[in-house]
Amino acid sequence: MSFLKISGKKNNVEISPEDIFLDSRNLSGLATENAAASFKKPVLKDSLLFSLSFLIIMFSVFTYKAYTLQIRDTESWLAKAESNYTNKSPIFAYRGMIKDRNGVPLAWNDSLDSKLEAKTLAIPKRHYIESEGFSNLLGFVNYPKKDKSGIFWRDDYVGIDGLEKYYNTKLSGEKGERVVELNVKGEIVKDNTLNAAKEGEVLELNIDTKAQSIFYNRLKEVVDAQGFTGGSGVLMDVNSGEVIVAASYPDYNNNIFVNASGTAEQDIKENYLKDKKTPMLNRAISGLYTPGSVVKPFMAYAALNEGVIDQFKSILSTGKLIIKNRYDGPDTIFRDWKAHGYVDAREAIAVSSDEYFYQVGGGYKDQPGLGIKRIDNYMSMFGFASSTGVDFVSEKDGIIPTPEWKKKNFQEGDWLLGNTYHSSIGQYGFKTSPLGLARSIAAVANGGILVTPKIAKVKGDSEFIKKDINLNLDKKYLEIIQEGMNKAASTVGTAHYFEDLPFEVAAKTGTAQLGFKNEKVNSWSTGYYPYNNPGTSPKYVFVFMIENGPSTNTVGASKIMRKVFQDMIDADMAYIKF
Repeated sequence: MSFLKISGKKNNVEISPEDIFLDSRNLSGLATENAAASFKKPVLKDSLLFSLSFLIIMFSVFTYKAYTLQIRDTESWLAKAESNYTNKSPIFAYRGMIKDRNGVPLAWNDSLDSKLEAKTLAIPKRHYIESEGFSNLLGFVNYPKKDKSGIFWRDDYVGIDGLEKYYNTKLSGEKGERVVELNVKGEIVKDNTLNAAKEGEVLELNIDTKAQSIFYNRLKEVVDAQGFTGGSGVLMDVNSGEVIVAASYPDYNNNIFVNASGTAEQDIKENYLKDKKTPMLNRAISGLYTPGSVVKPFMAYAALNEGVIDQFKSILSTGKLIIKNRYDGPDTIFRDWKAHGYVDAREAIAVSSDEYFYQVGGGYKDQPGLGIKRIDNYMSMFGFASSTGVDFVSEKDGIIPTPEWKKKNFQEGDWLLGNTYHSSIGQYGFKTSPLGLARSIAAVANGGILVTPKIAKVKGDSEFIKKDINLNLDKKYLEIIQEGMNKAASTVGTAHYFEDLPFEVAAKTGTAQLGFKNEKVNSWSTGYYPYNNPGTSPKYVFVFMIENGPSTNTVGASKIMRKVFQDMIDADMAYIKF
């Protein structure tokens, strides 16, 4: 029982310690020597260790976090902090113009307002010359692209084809960067451009726009009228390798490929990608075709240089070469396109005798032949098995048929004498490009230098120039070949269309048979000029090729090339003045 001490204040009841009576049973746990008693209980050892460990761990975590924030990742966090109030975006560089040898623009960009250029994300649009005949040469670009949130996932132009692709680095320039400072509300408080864009280099070509158009228009005319699939034309300096014309027909409109979408994409698929005439193939550089008789000058050089024939050796052309069947079966007949009678090396080139080259290539009776191994060696030397090294994309190596090639490509892979005969006149598996042939013919014209074709004026930049090759040809045999080609451009030759030009031409024609029944042909005309002009060495090599036309067609490549020459004469062009 306890007594309460009640204060004078209402509702204020206080019990003082001294007013408490303790039961004697509770005295054992109290400090009886003190007026105030206290309870004591020891702290457990495990609890102390746990608390200490927790504090150490927390201290370590906070210390490591402070280290990463303030020392290790300072720059990263600083950049993130700055991004909270700055906005960076690319400033697109003007892509370099492409011009022809006379300064005519072939590819250029939209002009932007100089005041807006540095403050907008405007992308200068690319444009190409509307004149036909340049798309396969120039190619096209793809623009920078944004994702749905407006962020550029590709912030450069990309050259997709042609010269735009090959010279992409030179043409691209360097993009700049625009930095905008923002306040907490996202409002622009300072607009300053850092790192201005650097315009791409101007690319000057060796191509002549007028000459390119002349070749192209004549190609288009004959292909469309005579049922050929396509064609190409080349005009090149025999000494420097400057490519003045690299025409290809059919072609495409590269302006619709630039950032194409919607109906333009459908047009591309239907009119270009699915077209069996392959308008997006640059036939002059990337196309490979059966050459036919245009290989005969090189076969003649090989036979003369190897002693298989001499310049006076005459072989009878009866119109067909007959190989007797040893097993009493039918004889095998290799036909000439005409019976030429006795012809020597010069005449065989001029009249394009198949029978003469069957014999010097594969041998016949007492006439030894080169054989396929030496044919391969010499044709490879003249560049038929390799690419030219031209500054362009997608060029392919030529093909020379050999026993190894046949085993790889045919189930019945044994090499036969007939394979050698056909190879000797540029048939069977032979393939070359028009530019590749131009390079080989140039070596005949310039005395034996295999030059590297050059589409652009690269000014000695070793990155883009392959070195010329000196073939060290025998001049006396080379002269026989040149005389034979000049004779081909006379009244008695297969290229007689060139006889009345105001300058002399050395030429060679070719009609390569195609199809299972030889129902199709490639028609070739090639050569160089001027030939034998006093005080003037040969200057230009030409190739004109129309492909996959009906064998019944009577309009050959030389007839159309004669019109090309006349067009250049009428236009008073420098390439026909000597």
